[in-house]
Amino acid sequence: MSKDVPTRERSIRERGTFAKHGDDPTLASYLSSLFFLLSVPSFLLLTYAGYWYDLYGHGMIVPVFAGLLVGSIAIVFGLMHVLTR
Repeated sequence: MSKDVPTRERSIRERGTFAKHGDDPTLASYLSSLFFLLSVPSFLLLTYAGYWYDLYGHGMIVPVFAGLLVGSIAIVFGLMHVLTR
């Protein structure tokens, strides 16, 4: 990429971290990424834990997981709607 102004060369991480525009990382973006990374594994663990403790049968594993996933998406959507007004 050509440079219009002479500045020192920065790494991609440095350019993104210290950017002065709308793509700055925020606490909300970090929390969103953390939720994205941890939600599915934790929901799978919760779903199978319920099965192992005989809370429901084998045929209910997928519906319970789907309910946890859809419910969490609805809660996060509602939270984001309220907090970003």
